Amino acid sequence: MSDLIQLHARPTSVAAQSIINHDFQELSKQESLLPIKVTSFYRKKIEDEIAALGHTEGPLHRVAYPSKEKLEVRVPGEVADFVDDRHNMPKDSPDIIIRKYRERILFLPTSVCAGHCQYCFRQDVLSEQHGHAASSLEDKLRLLREYLKDKNEIKEVILSGGDPMVLPLDTLRAIIHTLKDECNIESIRIHTKTICYSPNVFQNEEKLKLLSKARVRLVFHIVHPYEICEEVKQTIQRIRSYGIRCYSQFPLLRSINDHPDLLIYHLKQLDNLEIRNLTVFIPDPIYYSGAFRVNLFRLFNLIDQFNWSSPSWINSTRFALDTPIGKVRREDMKHYDHETSTAIFEREGKQVVYPDFPASLDKPGELKTLLWKDHDKQFT
Repeated sequence: MSDLIQLHARPTSVAAQSIINHDFQELSKQESLLPIKVTSFYRKKIEDEIAALGHTEGPLHRVAYPSKEKLEVRVPGEVADFVDDRHNMPKDSPDIIIRKYRERILFLPTSVCAGHCQYCFRQDVLSEQHGHAASSLEDKLRLLREYLKDKNEIKEVILSGGDPMVLPLDTLRAIIHTLKDECNIESIRIHTKTICYSPNVFQNEEKLKLLSKARVRLVFHIVHPYEICEEVKQTIQRIRSYGIRCYSQFPLLRSINDHPDLLIYHLKQLDNLEIRNLTVFIPDPIYYSGAFRVNLFRLFNLIDQFNWSSPSWINSTRFALDTPIGKVRREDMKHYDHETSTAIFEREGKQVVYPDFPASLDKPGELKTLLWKDHDKQFT
């Protein structure tokens, strides 16, 4: 606790940050974590943020680079893979398909991302995939076809990973052809962070025509309003000009976006771009997630403030926790044990124990840092 107080009392300098980066790179090799990976496009935004704040604790920096908390904060109950992705992978298609719901599956055509998010919830699985020889696209599509055969109940396939939008046009075309023309899948979703890291991938007209023709739903992972610069806005407008349906979902992250005013501002920005936000996710209790997690009771209070202060077209978004039994919400919590700081959530007759983040470590982000360009504005 004293380390956290000291951290916030004395913001991390650029020189101190270089030591943290070095220590994390060494740790990533030992613990099989994703190494630091930042695009030049995103790095420029971070450099502007550091110049304005005079330290490295701004929200965009925490997205891409490790903090002292990332290295040091550990709490009881953390595991490598809380949502149990591996358990939901078919035995004959490991690392390629994840199925948690009857009518939809995740297809993982790549483990590569344009940049590495420090809060990544699939870090354990992705790190493992990076250590293996990649299967060919032909093998992946063959396994996908075999899995979908005679499973007419599956109506939707979500392309995830990794980030599918880093894939070449021909690869995306082959995947979409397999799903639409060979397997008769009704709905395809692509989840991507490239809109923030490398918006230039959407300059390929043939790629946009492909997504449009297949009626793909594009789901952006935009965690902070400062990720939506003018170039990103213009790129989104270009995408929508092709008739592509755009959505968003993102995690609630301590010291990045954990303030109701910021959330309202962020969702209004998305709405102005005609992007419908689907879900705000709560970070999983996984290893090295302590820098981003929030206590459940602060979360519930934040949700109340958010709902009371925002219009219905903003607060219609849902807050959810992903678990081994599926997504659960506040109303699904059946019991909270204050002695063990654990909550029991229930969905469709199944229960899961959720280890809460300690309130004593949950120091909220300050609005003057979270919204360093706009903290004096009124957002409600």
